Amino acid sequence: MSTLTKRQILDALGQIAFAAELLPETGLNGPAFSAAAWTLRSSEGEFDEMVESGELDKRRDIGKQVKEAVRALATDGAFAPLDEMKQQIPIGLFDVRKIKGLGPKKVRQLWQELGVTSVGELEYACNENRLVDLKGFGKKTQDKVVAGIETVRQFLGKRRLDHALALYATLQAAAADKAPDAQLHLSGALRRGQETVAGLRVVCTGTDGETLAALLDDAKVEDDTVTGTFDGFDVTLHLPDADQAMAAVLYFGAEPDFCARLVARAEELGFVYDKSGLFDGEDPVEAADVDEVFRALELVPAPPERWLDPVPLVVEGQAGPRLVRREDIAGALHNHTTASDGLHTLVQMRDAAAAAGLTYLGITEHSHTAAYAGGLDAGALAKQRQEVDALNQDHQGCPVLLGVESDILKDGALDYPDGVLQTLDVVIASVHQRYRATAEEMTDRMLAAVRHPLTDIIGHPTGRLLLGRAPSEFDVDAFLTACAETGTCVEHNSHPARLDLNETYMAQAKERGILISIAADAHSTEALSHLDYGITIARRAGLSPDDILNCRPLDALQQWIADRRAAAAA
Repeated sequence: MSTLTKRQILDALGQIAFAAELLPETGLNGPAFSAAAWTLRSSEGEFDEMVESGELDKRRDIGKQVKEAVRALATDGAFAPLDEMKQQIPIGLFDVRKIKGLGPKKVRQLWQELGVTSVGELEYACNENRLVDLKGFGKKTQDKVVAGIETVRQFLGKRRLDHALALYATLQAAAADKAPDAQLHLSGALRRGQETVAGLRVVCTGTDGETLAALLDDAKVEDDTVTGTFDGFDVTLHLPDADQAMAAVLYFGAEPDFCARLVARAEELGFVYDKSGLFDGEDPVEAADVDEVFRALELVPAPPERWLDPVPLVVEGQAGPRLVRREDIAGALHNHTTASDGLHTLVQMRDAAAAAGLTYLGITEHSHTAAYAGGLDAGALAKQRQEVDALNQDHQGCPVLLGVESDILKDGALDYPDGVLQTLDVVIASVHQRYRATAEEMTDRMLAAVRHPLTDIIGHPTGRLLLGRAPSEFDVDAFLTACAETGTCVEHNSHPARLDLNETYMAQAKERGILISIAADAHSTEALSHLDYGITIARRAGLSPDDILNCRPLDALQQWIADRRAAAAA
């Protein structure tokens, strides 16, 4: 079977959809492929399993052409019509399509009428005002394209944390197949758990550069380094001596300023620390793991999430910070079921939460303004209250809290009358529609929501989508000040497309005494694992269990909500 991951196959379906609309003579139904890619995102498991089990053939929500493509991609790792279309389409147009507002028809027009074949050529065309007189475009559209180019430039060549981790797993599997004795150790930004990364950096032992080069496209072998691409992503493989592997993981895994301080510390002790490893004169200082490298430097080991500036080095004998761990999380407060836009039922979500070791689960469907996401009106919310109360009577699994993810409306009000909100165990207030608001208007809107006496938590505050949508423009400092004054909790949405608040703002929240809720925002049972990403970012921000609301046991959580609401009402 193919080694293509689910994400790689979905990306290929998106490419087919785009290419088919640029080349209508192929006879492929581009919109059908686009719709299928969206539909199949919510399917569980890998596509090769779907093919083998016969589930693919049984599906009625996707057409014959899409099934043929999925089958080919899942079994052979390629779909011949896509390969043929890529021979006819300039490769740069696949980057042009990422610019907001440029659908396939407009991209085809830019290609055919202006000769645009890349983002750079499109930028030049805008500089020459060539889009102004182009039919269907104009000055306003050109200005939007210019802004979109700048956004895409920030994202090109980067991948989200979860996608990069999946790609690394695929690389590991490929290495195990070609070089069974090879040992791969993750390093670089991905080891630190950054939200997005621009490439993979891996330390390898047990094999040679030529063998590893066979894993990559456009590979180059220079001294003790192999570079190339894997699934179109930049990869750097370092080949130190085996006894220096852990020193190399730390050296290449730390941010430059943090690494420079390690090098300076080594010099203080009479050692030499560089890309070759850690040495005491001519003698290598061996280490079985990274913690031993820190101890050789007479330092308290720092976790990878904290190999960054300005995190200080902690000398042995001093106490390092107690960072939050997954086992500290008692419950998850922001989750959805089939009642709105989730994939699994209330019972399934409850049971999955218990199986994941959670001691309570918050169900917070979308509110009625979010009709596009199956938002609940007051009647449906009351019905769900009855279901939750009945479920909690069976004393199985973990207790379920009934809440809501209320839309923050244009004026900052919440989406239900206070009488409805008061019946809920927890209220999360989130912005989902921006209404083209100015920064000043968005600031006023956020402050109004924070000051609402029934707002317990502000959900995904900046509204960003990693590599997709920039954060909302508003005064975050004023927002955090208001949260500190009112005792309102701020969410870190752990969905890997969001990871919002970011580590910088979370650290600022900690300094102000603001509690953080690490939220899975799970729309399926398997998505409860999003909490792991949130833990990573919280550790980068230096958060301890005391800084996190849902590290509290259920009775303490309920008491906090009661006290906060009483104080806010007063």
